[in-house]
Amino acid sequence: MVRVFLIMLIFAVLPVSMVHAGNEAVTRIALGSCAFQWEDQAILDRVVESRPDLYLSLGDAIYADFDGKQVVLVTPESLQAEWNKLAALPAFLNLRNIVPIMATWDNHDYGCHDCGAEFSLKNESEQIFLDFWQVPAGSEVRERPGVYQSKVFGEAPYRAQIVLLDTRTFRDRQLLAKRPEGVGGSLGKYVPNSDSAAKMLGEAQWAWLEQQLQQPAELRFIASSTQIVADQKGMDEWGNYPLERERLLDLIGRTGAEGVILLSGNVHFSELSRTEEGSYPLYEFTSSGLTHVNEEYPQAANDYRVGEPVVKLNFGLVDIDWKADGEANVTFRVVGASGGQLFEKAISTESLRTQ
Repeated sequence: MVRVFLIMLIFAVLPVSMVHAGNEAVTRIALGSCAFQWEDQAILDRVVESRPDLYLSLGDAIYADFDGKQVVLVTPESLQAEWNKLAALPAFLNLRNIVPIMATWDNHDYGCHDCGAEFSLKNESEQIFLDFWQVPAGSEVRERPGVYQSKVFGEAPYRAQIVLLDTRTFRDRQLLAKRPEGVGGSLGKYVPNSDSAAKMLGEAQWAWLEQQLQQPAELRFIASSTQIVADQKGMDEWGNYPLERERLLDLIGRTGAEGVILLSGNVHFSELSRTEEGSYPLYEFTSSGLTHVNEEYPQAANDYRVGEPVVKLNFGLVDIDWKADGEANVTFRVVGASGGQLFEKAISTESLRTQ
């Protein structure tokens, strides 16, 4: 009895990241994006309280190129200083100490607004980013340009693959819209570029992604910092690269990858989108933002939207209720700053199979 009590006590005080140190099946994934590092980010305490097996930071974890009032010039020193501010926040430290984290970046934590391959400090930024997120020395992601990475959690038939894309390092400049004098803002800023040479991920990342989609897994989450399915806002999104967007959807079908769910951030509100463009319905769950929202952005058209958008501070939860045969019921939840649920939609992975 004493031995059993001691084992129970150890598991009661161990951080979740240690309890789930083995390759156990994932049943709850939290995700979030868009957070000012000069705010307390108390919403991250709600993330911890939700007890996820994994947290996905989907970009703009800091705003290195913006101080809350104006765009600022980024240097390696200033970039490091802004990451240090995040590292010092009690709520973030609590999250890091308890929940395993995987991260990719978007433009602001990359260090240059809406930038891609042209960013002069991208190499320095990458090293700072990987160091901050404690990516181990000698890991695959440190051996090549870009921060894209993948990991499979669990054993058959309960395997969930997490694929984090890098939408900044290799992308070409976006095509600016011709707008009337005095018209600004992010909505409608860009137009689709149908040039076959306009790239988003770069050939090395595309080749890597094709390999990842052929790895065995019952459920797959492909995470992008910017939206994939929703393509009508004219903002920083995959819709500005329609051939790259089409290539991604085609690749999912061509590789026979089933059980794919898309995750994204960036837009400062949350929504669920669904498209029938592939060999089975593709859902995209967008969660944003952790410290600020924008009431104008969700007013833009999204013909793929399921339900209503959530325009409040939020993070996302994906709950996976595994069945004995490896299928699962997956529930998308949007959780607010106080911990209350703001949105819920459940689907079955049986619908994410090629018919």
